[in-house]
Amino acid sequence: MDELLIRVLTRLLRVHDELGEESFEEAAHRALVAIALAVQFEADRKAGTLKPTTVEGGVVAFPLSTSRRKTKVPDQSS
Repeated sequence: MDELLIRVLTRLLRVHDELGEESFEEAAHRALVAIALAVQFEADRKAGTLKPTTVEGGVVAFPLSTSRRKTKVPDQSS
């Protein structure tokens, strides 16, 4: 556990140093949200209330920032 905690903190510090305060705050906020989701998932699992989810094609979409979701990706089916 200690090693993982140090890795997370080190990564957040690198984000701050390399990308600035705004990126650091966004990354730290997302880390806290990820922790909260993991805790909620575990609590639901232990309570037996975990809803089964179906994922098309077995691929889970990675959560993107709002600005990234608004960006249209060019169609490459040509």
